Amino acid sequence: MRHRYRVAAVLIIIVIICLLNYQIDKNLQKEHEEHKLALTNCMKSGRIFNSSVPETKDFGSSFTISFADIQKTHSWLYLPKFQNSMSSEILMIVASRTDSFARRNVLRKTWMNPENSEIIKDGRMKALFLVGMTDGDDSRMRKVVMEEARIYGDMVVVDLKDTYEELPFKSLTTLLYGTSKASEFKLIGKIDEDIMFFPDKILPLLEQNLIDPSSESIYGMLFAEGGYVYRDKEHRWFVPDSTYGCDMFPPYTGGLFYLVTQDAAKKILNATKHRIFIPIEDALINGILANDCKIPRIHLPEIYGDHHSLTDEDTRGVLAWHTGKNDQQFLDYFYRKLSESRLKKKILDEKNKHLFY
Repeated sequence: MRHRYRVAAVLIIIVIICLLNYQIDKNLQKEHEEHKLALTNCMKSGRIFNSSVPETKDFGSSFTISFADIQKTHSWLYLPKFQNSMSSEILMIVASRTDSFARRNVLRKTWMNPENSEIIKDGRMKALFLVGMTDGDDSRMRKVVMEEARIYGDMVVVDLKDTYEELPFKSLTTLLYGTSKASEFKLIGKIDEDIMFFPDKILPLLEQNLIDPSSESIYGMLFAEGGYVYRDKEHRWFVPDSTYGCDMFPPYTGGLFYLVTQDAAKKILNATKHRIFIPIEDALINGILANDCKIPRIHLPEIYGDHHSLTDEDTRGVLAWHTGKNDQQFLDYFYRKLSESRLKKKILDEKNKHLFY
């Protein structure tokens, strides 16, 4: 008899637990739907569905980046000429400051060098710099930049102010160049010049289909919860309610490094005219505009967004790392990490060789 009571008691407890779990799941689902509805409603602020302004467009020697409240026309000051291969797949564009002559040479010696990267050597990735400068810049510096562009043939130069506030325009110029001047590339990449980058880390991601060039997607370091929207006018990232009404940004990939498929880039460029401008590059392009276009943002492994995310002794793999290293430190770390990677590959190849012979 006692055994039956115990079984009955256990069954009652199980039923109660199931009912509680059901109610919890139901409440969570309700909260999720309410949050989704609130996000959908607040995302409408700053979005102009019937915008009559011109679209973002390349006109050949000039181009216009067009938002609902701001339209800017710029000129292509220098366009590189290069031969594409049948295997052309990724166009990687480095956002470079006008006066970063030494850093550009460091990158040419390291990850942009075909001897240091299989994906670049095979022609699957093409790397270029995007540099902005205006008539207000020092005339000698402008002359040196144009000469550098002619000598190396790896620079896109536009008449654009090289400031933080102009960064969204610079990044959209990257997408516009990729879609209008280099449409044979399936992926358009943007990377900052202070990022430690190992391009061959992308190869297994392509092989495993973790990156699908034929999709409409953005790949990078995903901030799944978005980010807090600052309403303090004194804050660097101030955003007024009238331009964006949500308290949080939608999920976005960080601006330090990301890849955009051709189809996704075209959708984003077509969507700019329907949005009021905010000067926060990644949250605007990879978050708000991508969300407007229903473009998935997908997280990639081994991307580190902070100087302190890694140490030089860290054994973890690195695709991209936002470092604070000076030029010499950058060179030293890159070549040491590259040597370690090649040694590991050699050992692995030897092991596989013995397995089959």
